[in-house]
Parts: sequence; C-alpha cells; structure tokens
Amino acid sequence: MATQSVETEPGPRPGLSSPISFAWMPRKLSAAASDSFDLIRAVAAFAVMIGHLRTFFFVDFQHLQSKSFALQILYFLTGFGHQAVIVFFVLSGFLISSTILRSHILGKWSWRHYAVNRATRLYVVLLPGLLLGFFWDRLGSWLFATKGIYAHALSDLGPAVPLTNLTPGNFLGNLFFLQTILCETFGSNGPLWSLSNEFWYYVLFPLALGAGIAWASRRIFIAATLTFLALFIAVFLGRGIMVGFLIWLAGFGLVLLYSRVQIRSGSAALVLVCLFSLLAGGTLAFARVRQWDPLLIDLEVGLAFTLFLFALLQFEVGENSSPYSAVAHRFAGFSYSLYVLHFPFLLFFRSWLVPSERWQPTAVHLLSAATVGAASVLYAWLVSRVTEARTDVARVWVNRFLNPAGNIGAPPTL
Repeated sequence: MATQSVETEPGPRPGLSSPISFAWMPRKLSAAASDSFDLIRAVAAFAVMIGHLRTFFFVDFQHLQSKSFALQILYFLTGFGHQAVIVFFVLSGFLISSTILRSHILGKWSWRHYAVNRATRLYVVLLPGLLLGFFWDRLGSWLFATKGIYAHALSDLGPAVPLTNLTPGNFLGNLFFLQTILCETFGSNGPLWSLSNEFWYYVLFPLALGAGIAWASRRIFIAATLTFLALFIAVFLGRGIMVGFLIWLAGFGLVLLYSRVQIRSGSAALVLVCLFSLLAGGTLAFARVRQWDPLLIDLEVGLAFTLFLFALLQFEVGENSSPYSAVAHRFAGFSYSLYVLHFPFLLFFRSWLVPSERWQPTAVHLLSAATVGAASVLYAWLVSRVTEARTDVARVWVNRFLNPAGNIGAPPTL
C-alpha cells in the first residue's frame, strides 16, 4: 500500500499568514517511531500475501484431514489479510493527514504539489502492476487452460472471474481508481480494491480540510465549492468506502492526539503499550470469529489499532538500534510493490503446481508453498528496484515536465 514516501515541500511563501494556528502543528515522528511504522507496513503487506498464499494452495480449515494444534495456529495466523488492509488505512490516514495539516499551518499548501506527490507514489507501482498482472493472467490462462482456474471464480476469494475482468475497460477503470465503484478490479488482481479507497481518501481529506479552513475564514464561495465537491464524492463512493474513510480519519485523530498528549514516564508508556497491544490483539482475534456486520468489525479493528499506535508512539521501540532500523526500512521499501504484484503471480503458480484439489498442509506441501512465497517476495523486490525505489526520481521528472522553467511556487492556500 502507498502509505509513506519521502516528499519535499515547496518553499515558504513570504507574507502569507498561516490558515491554522501553530498550536495544531503535528508532532514530527521520532526516528524510532518512523522505523516502527515502516516495520508495521512491511508486516501488513506480508500478512496479505501469506493469507492469499494459504488460500490458493491449501484446503480450507474444515477440510483438513488432521486438525493438529500447530495447524490450527498456522491457519489462524495466516487469516489476517483483510485486517492488515485496515492497518494500512490507519497508517495512511496518520501519515498523509499529518503532511497536509503541516503544509497548511506553514502556509506551504499546494494542490499541484500534493497531486504530483500522491500520483507519482501511486502510479510508479500501479501502472507496472497492471501490466505485469495482465502478463501473468494471460500466460496462465494460455498454459493452464484445461484447469479452468482463470475461467471461474477463485475459491474463497469472492465472485471475480479473472478472464472476465481482464478487459480494456477494467484496465482504464483501475488506472483511474474506479475499481469497485464503476468497474471490477483488473484481471485476477483483487487486492487492487484498496487502492481505489486510498486514492479517494487522498482527495476527500484535503477537500474537507480546505472547506473547513475556508468556512472559518469566511471565504464563502470557496468553502461552498469545496463542501459541494466533498459531498458529491462521498455520495459517489457509497457507504462501504466511506466507512473505510472513517477508519482512515482515525489516523488523523491520532495526529491530533499525539500532538497534544505526551507520556513522559517510560514505565507508564510501557504499561500503555501492553494494555493497548492486548486490546488490539483481542479485537483482531474476535474479528476472525464473529459474524457481525463486516463494516462494523472493520471500524472496531481500526479504532483498536489506532489506540495501539498511540501507545507505541509514546514508547521508543528500537531506539538507537541500527539492525531494527535497517530491517524496517529494507522490507517497508517494497511493501507497496508486494501488495500490488503478488496476487497474479501466486495465481500463476497455483495453476501450475496444484491440481484441481488444493493441498493438505503436509511438510512437503508447506515447504513447496513457502518456496513460492519466497519467490513472490523476491519478484516484488526485484520489480521494486526499478519502480518503487525510483519514486523520487519520477517525482522530480514530473515536476520538471510540468514546470520546465523550474518555478514550482504554490498557488494561494485554500
């Protein structure tokens, strides 16, 4: 998921008063907190991939021939893919809203600068991901046509039929983040649903914040225009995506809470981390077994994880630890690529290696699946070296293309 990247801001605009009081300035993340966020992003991306790996290759739990305690734990721990996406939403809400709010307070806000930053971050991985997904789906449907996997809905992964969804219309719809709104996700790549959510949250939040600032400043026309746009988009997106926006906004709430509340006692912070870790873990566990409204459960998970992050921000995990920082940055550096690329790749190997009946989790089959999982990680990392790792280069190129004279001054703040 596209939750964080290094971004530069346009320079201050002399003489422009801040639209928001400096009292609301977000606290900057410490190096240790930034490392922890990176590690969480990486773990979430791996959780999504591993969940799909298990679903593709192994029978459902109720069809296990042996339900040993070890297998019960394995199946339980590999079933948090959806909850991992909720984690992404909270992280994204925290990181993106913090950047937007800080830009407004410093009088540096620029719609164009923001759009370039977000678009390059999203497209530098999404566009290759769509093309590579097309490659794997077409190759798999050609080589393994007799198995019919690409011509039918994937077991336990929704009603989508890969070949049916592999159309130019869906490609364009996904390119403009309209999947699950006006079109299906492209081909087999179901995880792309969350990118549509992310994109529209990136649009909605600055619109809503800009409208609030304009209303407070009594700039009625601008306020009314931004409010109308935000409401129109909210209606267009529908209930499901807007519930996700509430989860995303929990990240913004965390920005405000973290800026105002600081626990200076190390022992108190440790107790808080333990308590909210138990709350988050319990909420995640209950999310797997309860049959309530899925959107309500997502809200609960989002709130519990937000509280856990608040506690974590008070406790400097891995402070001054070079190995911790190195591991966090290394794996977070291609987490977005892993999320976007893994599904069609895994489906290809499922079609190749697994007969019509999925495997029982024997030692040999577990080792085989682990090898495929490792290959998926290596594949995502290799692709990321020429895509995700080059995000800053792409951003500079786009800015130069849009402004060859080098003048990137920002328009007046909304």
